[in-house]
Amino acid sequence: MKALQKRPVAALIMVLAIAAGVLLGQIRKPDESQAPSTAIVGTYTYVYDYAGVLTDETMAHIDAMNASLFAQTGAQLMVQTVSTTGGVDIVDYATKLGNEYGVGSRERNNGLVLVLALDDMSPSGLLGDYGVSGGDGLYQYGQELTSLLYAYMEEDFAAGDYDAAVRKTADAYFDWFADFYGVSIRENYIPAVGDTYSAGNGYYTQNTGYLPPAPDVIAARAVVMLGVLLVLWVILDGMRYSRYRRRYLRPGMGRPTVLYYPIFWGRPRRPRPPRPPRPPRRPPSGGGFGGGGSFGGGFGGSRGSFGGGGSFGRGPGGSRGSSSGGGSFGRSSGGSRGSFGGGGSFGRGPGGSRGSFGGGGSFGRGPGGSRGSFGGGGSFGRGFGGSRGGGFRGGGSRGGFGGRR
Repeated sequence: MKALQKRPVAALIMVLAIAAGVLLGQIRKPDESQAPSTAIVGTYTYVYDYAGVLTDETMAHIDAMNASLFAQTGAQLMVQTVSTTGGVDIVDYATKLGNEYGVGSRERNNGLVLVLALDDMSPSGLLGDYGVSGGDGLYQYGQELTSLLYAYMEEDFAAGDYDAAVRKTADAYFDWFADFYGVSIRENYIPAVGDTYSAGNGYYTQNTGYLPPAPDVIAARAVVMLGVLLVLWVILDGMRYSRYRRRYLRPGMGRPTVLYYPIFWGRPRRPRPPRPPRPPRRPPSGGGFGGGGSFGGGFGGSRGSFGGGGSFGRGPGGSRGSSSGGGSFGRSSGGSRGSFGGGGSFGRGPGGSRGSFGGGGSFGRGPGGSRGSFGGGGSFGRGFGGSRGGGFRGGGSRGGFGGRR
């Protein structure tokens, strides 16, 4: 294990791993002796001219363009001309044809069917009707494809030139597919493509030879490989840190003799400076908060004063001191609470009455348990007989697109 810690040994292992990867890639390399190509297996007829209005040149052109279209995208365009649909809506008629013939690839369901009914009446009352229907893979583009039908069919169809109307419309659809899939569609142009497609009646594409992957595929593979390497790197670094901790960071081992350099896990282990000593705590004091009085434990367990010369605690008999002049705010020697102001009482009198809210009385209990007054001479409590005193009260099917308007 110590040999693996040496840098030359680690570099040799890395070189051997790279060489093994290159060798494995060469073994799994596909055969490049045969040139890549795409072939269409089976026969398919794209144009059915039952009305006899199309030329052989137009039908051959549509067939040749369909071969190129299907080999690269799997899409197909079927054209049929009839005298009448027999009372069936022309879009429903085209949808039925598409399902019967399996127009378009099974993988993408992207076939189109164009129908011309020369003797039917259109919904607008004109003689002659036409419509188009597409597979489910093109359903969301139905309005766009129907607009192309109106733009390229109506003028020549109304003039009776059905051959020109069909050819212009078919070329418009071929151009749309070329832009949609980003391919070049030409007569019988069948380049080497990576995908394979199959349609109805045994019609499918077959690829031979080695075809280099597209740039986006290469980029995706590179990202996946880098991600895998990153995960392995993190796991190995975690193992490295665990091994370092077991060897140098056990309790009681002191300062590590080897400095650790982290990558994903851990942190540098450097000696920490000693902590400064804490300052001594202050002893509890009972000093005053204001004038000459105390704010702590006074004589006989009293609490200190908050203001002038009066105490804010208990007096010799457990009384609490006053917060102003000479009057007390606690209990007097007989258990009464001291005055807050003048001489009037704010508590109960000798018979349990509550004292006045007025002048010169005390703010505590008197010798008989009465509470002192807070203001003038009127009482704010109960009298001797328990009465209150006087004055201060207060959240895979196929759908149709459209036809002639």
